[in-house]
Amino acid sequence: MDGAVSDATKSVASRLGHSVARWRIQVTAGPSQGLAGLFAEGVVRVGSAKSNDLVIADDKVSRHHLVLEVRPTGLRVRDLRSKNGTYYRGSKIEAADLPSLGSILAIGDSEISIIPDDPAVPLAPSPRDRCGRMLGQSEVMRLVFAQIERIAPTTATVLLQGETGTGKELAAEAIHALSGRAEGPMIVVDCGSIPRELIESELFGHVRGAFTGAVADRRGAFELANGGTLFLDEIGELPLDLQPRLLRALETSEIKPVGGHQLVECDVRVIAASHRDLAAEVRDKRFREDLYYRLAVFRIDLPPLRERTEDLVPLADTFLQALGAPPLGADALRTMSAYEWPGNVRQLRNVLERAVAMANGGPISIRRSDLESPPPKTVSAETLSLPYKAAKDVILARFTREYLEALLAKNGGNVSAAARDAQVDRNWIVALARRHGVRVRD
Repeated sequence: MDGAVSDATKSVASRLGHSVARWRIQVTAGPSQGLAGLFAEGVVRVGSAKSNDLVIADDKVSRHHLVLEVRPTGLRVRDLRSKNGTYYRGSKIEAADLPSLGSILAIGDSEISIIPDDPAVPLAPSPRDRCGRMLGQSEVMRLVFAQIERIAPTTATVLLQGETGTGKELAAEAIHALSGRAEGPMIVVDCGSIPRELIESELFGHVRGAFTGAVADRRGAFELANGGTLFLDEIGELPLDLQPRLLRALETSEIKPVGGHQLVECDVRVIAASHRDLAAEVRDKRFREDLYYRLAVFRIDLPPLRERTEDLVPLADTFLQALGAPPLGADALRTMSAYEWPGNVRQLRNVLERAVAMANGGPISIRRSDLESPPPKTVSAETLSLPYKAAKDVILARFTREYLEALLAKNGGNVSAAARDAQVDRNWIVALARRHGVRVRD
């Protein structure tokens, strides 16, 4: 690719998946320690019987213990109802997707390391500027499209992360549409908008009489999505006490309705999304580590609009064309290009819809005052055009960023002094500043 790669592109590219041509599967502990094999795409059988691809001389390993489905983006392990089980990250599993960076499985008294054998090759940007309903000519978005195109045909669980309004639901739609489940249902559950007392029933269903108001059996999202895709939006809002049930459902492909006694099998591919940094939530003990790794088998980070400014005009033209309005003039484009778009693509669409309505068939005018309100105002017209949760995120992010900048300026950039001034822990200042793009001398 000609030309220098932008910092934004490098940032996103560093988080993208890689293509692995060959895997090294090696016994790193146990009686057969040192045994290894190199495997390309296909199925690898592991066990103590001589008919396996990897034969392990361990009395606690079953004759046909497990199979590994090997693919360039990662692997899927499936236990073959072995006597002593297969363990991943300390948890017994029946089936699980393993990340492309490698994994360690424990079986019997042995451990198996699975690592890429060749240097990982970063995915090349997609030659297409559309992916489903997503649009992007920028290199950073075409890298995202390449991820979606590569991972969609697999069964891997996907975690979508990005700021509010960056198009996480559209990315989930694209993954579903390009998968082998496209003919099946795609069920969406917004974990942040459902009352805490109802979220378990929403996911797993309930039987009649399970609780007050349960006057009939009700199928949950997992059953409704059977044979298709379940999109769990804002997964970071899921209560901690419910997360083990979700983890079990992901690992066993079985759910138990609230108040029920029978397990129900569900063939579901799960895509989760969050505007939060779930890795940071894990470190702060607000999200289960085992659930995070189960969801983030393949992680896609959607860039904010300010990191893909070359897409601003094509996006605006697409929205205006759908509204039956003419393209924007040079003055409006200059105003929009100088703005940071905290609400991202969703905010851009809402601003254009309002501008078209206000123009009433005449020339479309967009001024800086149309994009953000004066400092004394907390809620701008743009924010009011967003859903409540998105509006709250925009306002909170703006306040936090401005507060941190002012606090650090007041203390001459000294983080420790700023922390004392704000009466918070120094690490909290550093973490929050990193999350909101505020520079600190760490």
